[in-house]
Amino acid sequence: MQIRVNSQMIEIFAGATVKDVLRKYSREEWKRVRSGENTVRDGQGHEVGLDGELGGGEELFIKPRAAAEPRS
Repeated sequence: MQIRVNSQMIEIFAGATVKDVLRKYSREEWKRVRSGENTVRDGQGHEVGLDGELGGGEELFIKPRAAAEPRS
C-alpha cells in the first residue's frame, strides 16, 4: 500500500502502523517524533498516534511541536 509522508510517496506493507511508515520514510524524523520534538498529523491537521494502523492512501505530515503544545 502507499502512504504519503510530507509529499513523498512511501510503499509499505498492508497493516503498517504510523511508526512503521516513519521508520521507512526517515530514521532521523522517526527519532525526532519519538523524542517529542516533532508530531505526526493527518490530512486534516489532527495529531495521530504512532501505533495507529493505516489502510492505504493516507497523507501524513511531520511538524515541529509548538512550544506550548502538550506532549501526548
